[in-house]
Amino acid sequence: MEQFNENDFGKMFEAQERQKVQIRPGAKISGKVIMIGKDTIFVDLGARADGILDRQDFDDGKGGCTVAEGDIVEAFCMGWSDDGIKLQTKVSGGQETDAGVEDAFNAKMPIEGKVTGERKGGYTVQISQTEAFCPFSQIDGRGVRKEPVEYIGNTYLFKITEYAEEGRNVVLSRRLILEEEAQKSRAALRETLAEGDLVNGTVVKLMPFGVFVDLGGIEGMVHISEISWSRIGSPEEVVHEGQELRVKILKLEWGDDETRERVSLSIKQAQTDPWELIPDAPEYAVGSKRSGKVTRISSFGVFIELEPGVDGLAHISQLGVDNRVEHPSEVLQIGEQVEVTILGVETDRKRISLCIGEPKSKAEEPAELSLEEEQEIISQAIAGQKIEGEIESQKPFGLFVKLPDGRTGLLHISQIPLPEGGLQVRALYRLYPLRSKIEVVIREIDGNRISLTLPETLEKEQELERETPINVKDSADASFGTLDDLFSGIEL
Repeated sequence: MEQFNENDFGKMFEAQERQKVQIRPGAKISGKVIMIGKDTIFVDLGARADGILDRQDFDDGKGGCTVAEGDIVEAFCMGWSDDGIKLQTKVSGGQETDAGVEDAFNAKMPIEGKVTGERKGGYTVQISQTEAFCPFSQIDGRGVRKEPVEYIGNTYLFKITEYAEEGRNVVLSRRLILEEEAQKSRAALRETLAEGDLVNGTVVKLMPFGVFVDLGGIEGMVHISEISWSRIGSPEEVVHEGQELRVKILKLEWGDDETRERVSLSIKQAQTDPWELIPDAPEYAVGSKRSGKVTRISSFGVFIELEPGVDGLAHISQLGVDNRVEHPSEVLQIGEQVEVTILGVETDRKRISLCIGEPKSKAEEPAELSLEEEQEIISQAIAGQKIEGEIESQKPFGLFVKLPDGRTGLLHISQIPLPEGGLQVRALYRLYPLRSKIEVVIREIDGNRISLTLPETLEKEQELERETPINVKDSADASFGTLDDLFSGIEL
């Protein structure tokens, strides 16, 4: 009786498993290069037959090959032959006939095309003998805006989103290709990113509450309070779309869906906190003379910016005038440049006491602040800050909220989730009575105008901004269509 060893059974099991592998023509598959011939590359797909690729697709231009045995390659199944499973990495737009255009559409394969000009709503792209259309929003990645001259004349890979009228109406998307490439890097990024890391990113969108930064396939958000060590009213003061910068990862939250993640970033924490350098800086020694700009005026003094992120306070008693003034605005205005002397530095509390001009005596001490004055410094409203206020008045268009520093902000009705049906104003007055406390977020500060929102409204808005559904209907009702695959399924 014939005997079988464990290796024989292993080979039989492997052969049976290979016979179960199904590869549908048009499907994108991956396999390992097992042999490189003169004209053909053979790929192990885990099926009964090997995949075959044209070696020309991997020509390095110097007679060599860009892949080696053992490498993993990705390609599209185009059908089968006596030699094996025919594979292609893309459809070339330089074919003599346009049959490849329809093939690429049916197989959902990328195809090469050359941008030849600009037209209403997008660009004209030449694919072989076919003149196709690519909408403006689909020529590049989300948030990327370039002048048409930067695209015209270039050859790119596109996905065909619509093929109609026997090839007379062809709509393309390059953005889909870029989105797929970005998704490939997501898994790797999720493995390598960690809280506290410093990474490079590109600003893709600015909003009143912060900026969105692309880390190379994963998008994170920098809240406005994390943009700069200086107080700013809006992100536009510091950054712009397309800007490359260094950020620090503050928090990572991965969801079950790989396309949805919440990444909190900081621009300012990727830089040195200017307060950390002050203890060793001779220019901040007591008695030193500095120049600064008046940034805020309060009833008890003026705040003066000595450098970005470092403010000092000149008490009302130390404004460089002989007579006591009722309010600092009588002698100074915001934006004015002044010469100051440093009276005291408390780096642990981030406090610098100043006097304008020369101190009246060498032994002059920093002024003592009252409890109310201390609280006002702490609670000074800045854009992006979450703060508790008191409803001061109700209007049909929203609520006026008094903030801890005495200023009033507007919480517009559009920022307040109210029950559907019935009178919205009546619901507003009922849910938010006068003198009641309310938690708000400073949305934007424009001079004396302070716009507010609710924390839950801001969170929903941030979620909507993170989600960017691909829309390819700019000039045509473009879609991937519902046609069957170019070939029927095959079991190998």
